Amino acid sequence: MLVGLVNSGQQVKKCKWKAVFKLEPKRILVLKVKDFPEVKLVTDSDGRNTSITSIEVITPELSFVEAINHSKLKANRCIDMISFISGFGVSCTLKQINELGTSGTPKTGATFCSADAVISKPQEVNITTTAFSNVLQGMNEKLARQLSHYRRGLSSIDIVEQIREFYQVVEDEYPNNHPFRKKYKNVRHLVSHAELADPRSKSEAMKILGKTYFDPSAPTDMTTLVTHLKQIKDEAERIIKSKI
Repeated sequence: MLVGLVNSGQQVKKCKWKAVFKLEPKRILVLKVKDFPEVKLVTDSDGRNTSITSIEVITPELSFVEAINHSKLKANRCIDMISFISGFGVSCTLKQINELGTSGTPKTGATFCSADAVISKPQEVNITTTAFSNVLQGMNEKLARQLSHYRRGLSSIDIVEQIREFYQVVEDEYPNNHPFRKKYKNVRHLVSHAELADPRSKSEAMKILGKTYFDPSAPTDMTTLVTHLKQIKDEAERIIKSKI
């Protein structure tokens, strides 16, 4: 939510902007970070631990709206990577964005509301690798969307949603006839349809659950799916790791 806006003029102009994103969890413990001049992972240390506390994005010369969209995309790519590296879901919220004048002094800008929580797991976060660099620069859309689905899977506490998101990584990587995709596609079908009708899918569903539908309120159904979820998540992780 936009809570404050200061504008030095009515004419739409293009300039460089500095956008600051707050993280949720509020602090991400790391061993060290490597980043870009235009995309900075801001850290803070208490003498014992170092944490990522925010993301700063410097945009090219853009209009205000263009700068918001550009910086949000860059920040989202960063949290996709951080989520994969750390092993848990991270999100970010735009806190403020300011015009950078010739001297670097903020002029026009806006402030936004944000909310934070706390969780930590120390990791080395390096977004300068070739693979991550290509993602940030829009040169590898496939890996970018796979990282995004993986992060959404990590962020969800719902088994059904996790299966869907992690399977998206697998589906995006392998052709229809790939053994792993074929083996687990009916698990995804079970959580995506009220009841399976295709004879082949029904047969596979019977092997998985002993019936042709999935009941989210049935503990036995959920327990069965947890095992399959782990296999799908692990495969999605292997796919992404093979690229970074």
